[in-house]
Amino acid sequence: MAWSNLELIDPTSPYRRLVRLFTARTRNAQICTTTSQPAQRVGPCYCLDMPRRQIVFAVLLLGLVPCARSAPTCAERSVVASTVRTPDDVRAFVQCAWEFVHEAGFEEARRAFHEDERWRSGPVYVVVDEVTPESDQAVTFVYPPDPSREGHPWGLLIDGFGNDWFREQHRIVSNFGEGWMYYSFTNPVTGQDEPKFAYLKGLDWNGIPAAIGAGIYPRDIPATCDAGEVNAANLASGPSVERLREFVRCAAMKLESQGYFAAVTLSTGPRWKSGPVYVFGLDASGNVLFSGDPIGWGNSELDPVFNPSLQGQNVTDIVDAFGEAFLYYSARNPGSGIPQRKTAFVKRVVSHGLPVLVGSGFYADETDP
Repeated sequence: MAWSNLELIDPTSPYRRLVRLFTARTRNAQICTTTSQPAQRVGPCYCLDMPRRQIVFAVLLLGLVPCARSAPTCAERSVVASTVRTPDDVRAFVQCAWEFVHEAGFEEARRAFHEDERWRSGPVYVVVDEVTPESDQAVTFVYPPDPSREGHPWGLLIDGFGNDWFREQHRIVSNFGEGWMYYSFTNPVTGQDEPKFAYLKGLDWNGIPAAIGAGIYPRDIPATCDAGEVNAANLASGPSVERLREFVRCAAMKLESQGYFAAVTLSTGPRWKSGPVYVFGLDASGNVLFSGDPIGWGNSELDPVFNPSLQGQNVTDIVDAFGEAFLYYSARNPGSGIPQRKTAFVKRVVSHGLPVLVGSGFYADETDP
């Protein structure tokens, strides 16, 4: 059976009525192209074997809508501590931990949260605490960094901002069931007091009201952006989209706080320039304001006229509209002097009342053909 580009699911979605007609007229999901079979179900999705012009009638009749691409699920064990990088990752990780407690039971969950790599990696781990209005009496049930804390009250816990951690936990979980907490604690990896945010979700822990949660120490917020961790040399030696995004966001914050005076530092400072990694700044029209690549002061690598690999794509308007974006194109590698595929991240900030697009990137190993 041949497949084309339209995948349809059953009518449980609350958006069913809004997208029925649109779905039938687009190519953004999947249908079968033959007419020899009736509607078939694949997992939660349905496939219709009929000419595309008839799909609109089938959609209206059956109430089907397009399947979204499946996200990582807890059952697939694809949500693991080592991959937690963003707020969305944190929330998904906590949801999976919450489900695991209900599936495996308290004792097995506690063991797994301590021992299994799925639930613990560096500064990412699962915690479970009692939820009680008496903050100095809250019992800690799971705390992998220091198991001696478990099984008895932690005592009054004041974070780096002077806030009562257990009181805030009780306020959020008892009133809203789940939510975000923002605080400052010692990062067990760096040994330094750093801002951290965590997602908490209420649950019953062996008959006691509790909260399960996890969090991360972001490296691209004003209070962090540590030069020893977020710098061009680290990005050049271990390129990744996460490091690239952190690097550009920190450069953008420097420009926001110091204005155009930061342009010289961002162009030449050793923190911001190393090997093939450099920072550049453009105005909203794509003109170069500063660049760590001396040749880059001429024509912008994001100019579709100058850079044919963009194939006419107006990427500066895209970044200006979305605020930040990953971009993919070819550009001259200042380290090798030859064109290579480049992954860039660009962020829009305002400096002295004018928009500036701050960006950087890393190169693929292979040269362009």
